[in-house]
Amino acid sequence: MAITRPIETGTTFRTIVYTGRKGEAPYTDLSEGEIAAINICLDTGFEHLGMVSPKLTSIYQAQRADILTWAGFAKAAMDNKVIGYPSRPGGIGVCWLNPWSIHPNTEILDMSEVIGWKEDSYELKELKEGTIHYLFGSYAGDETCGEYYKSYDQQPRRAMSIVMKDGLVEIGTTPSFSLHQIISESDTQYGVVNESPLNMLPVEQGLGVYLHKTIGMVPLWSDLGIKWSILPIRDGTPVVVPIGVTFYEHGYFSGLDSRGTQPTP
Repeated sequence: MAITRPIETGTTFRTIVYTGRKGEAPYTDLSEGEIAAINICLDTGFEHLGMVSPKLTSIYQAQRADILTWAGFAKAAMDNKVIGYPSRPGGIGVCWLNPWSIHPNTEILDMSEVIGWKEDSYELKELKEGTIHYLFGSYAGDETCGEYYKSYDQQPRRAMSIVMKDGLVEIGTTPSFSLHQIISESDTQYGVVNESPLNMLPVEQGLGVYLHKTIGMVPLWSDLGIKWSILPIRDGTPVVVPIGVTFYEHGYFSGLDSRGTQPTP
């Protein structure tokens, strides 16, 4: 049975969370089997991540308990269906955030307008030095215009994603940005996040892997839109991997499809 829990750090979450001024949401406790299924999914990612970067692994491993908490919110948002890994018909699945799980809701006619990545890719669309680029959402003259990103909301293909705190990892020569900002439909109070100048150095010696510090964990709700923008410091199409998880109804990922064609109502 769903209850209502606050969306706040210190009470519900250990990690800092960008709430977007969403104060509370329905929540359902997980069964032991659901917790085990989510941990299996997380462990597969952490195992591989640990082979590449122990430092990044420690950052994201520390957020495991909060991911399990987010699962309770996702479960309640999808009619308390059972969470499993892999997903099964009639249930909810869990996966690591990926280009195919970034898909806006049905209010957006052209998904390409509100997603800053190329279709089915971790490459960002063409960046122009000094020109604002949106990872999520779009711009149309001022911040009150444009589109906000919301997760897909049509049954039986609903989804909800969470970008982990410090969950933007850039792969390449040097970072392509160090300034970013997040606002929501309900909250435009937060200013620009200015990262440390040392973000120009890789997180692991000998690897071209760079960590972008974020304001906190960022949930991608289906009923509260966000705009997440960056200010490029050079032209290009860098690879920026969002680290997080997606909870989804089985129909969302029941087969292998391009993001451009899946899901459909």
